[in-house]
Amino acid sequence: MSVALRDHRARAGAAVGIMGSAADARRLVPVQPRTMVEQAAEAIVAGAARGIFLPDDRLVEAEIARDLGISRVPVREALRLLESQGIVVSTPYKGMRLMQVTNRGVAALMRVRLTLETLAVREALAQPGGPERFARLRRAADIFAEAAQASDPALRVRAEEEFHAELCRASANAPLLALWQSLARPLAVVWGLAMHLSDNGPESEDHYTLIEALERGDAAEAVAALEAHIEATAKLDFETLVAERRKQQAVT
Repeated sequence: MSVALRDHRARAGAAVGIMGSAADARRLVPVQPRTMVEQAAEAIVAGAARGIFLPDDRLVEAEIARDLGISRVPVREALRLLESQGIVVSTPYKGMRLMQVTNRGVAALMRVRLTLETLAVREALAQPGGPERFARLRRAADIFAEAAQASDPALRVRAEEEFHAELCRASANAPLLALWQSLARPLAVVWGLAMHLSDNGPESEDHYTLIEALERGDAAEAVAALEAHIEATAKLDFETLVAERRKQQAVT
């Protein structure tokens, strides 16, 4: 495993995420005191990516704190942070719940995302320099390709997030990047679900197709590759998947 992939594994919640071993009754690996609120938030996002928390599941502060081995205070703050980022919803008498995912909602999210990333493509190509401008983006694609072979869904979701964030950074447009980052955590939930509906290979290929078009300076081809990549997710049936996974949870 490369150093870069190990770093992505850590940030994807491997050190703060959900344990896969049946020997440990806790579902979440305890976090360290450093940046505890952010680590707790990352653990919850990783849990959603791995399918332990499904859309509209109640996120019980005491249970999460117990699983993470920390007090309830940082978990409460983490849930508030995630609420501000749109991944957690608080409703009277229902408490904190993971965001709902509907086919219509995903389609709307993907339209906004496509608009931002299309602008990122055009502005990245307007920056001075040659193909070397996209060296960091190519490295992000390589990391995603490695992550796609790993067994941890949260690792792949994190790598997908980093690839598209890097595309927006290449635009040198700070407000654009900030807007895209505001979508990142809701996208993480969607990507986690999408992994159960499509295989890993085409997405890696999509990344490289986009990069090759950017390196050639072909805006039309780059935008077409981006549209195909994003629309593939928008067309998936998330509502059926969530219903089926909820039935599986009820059985187990």
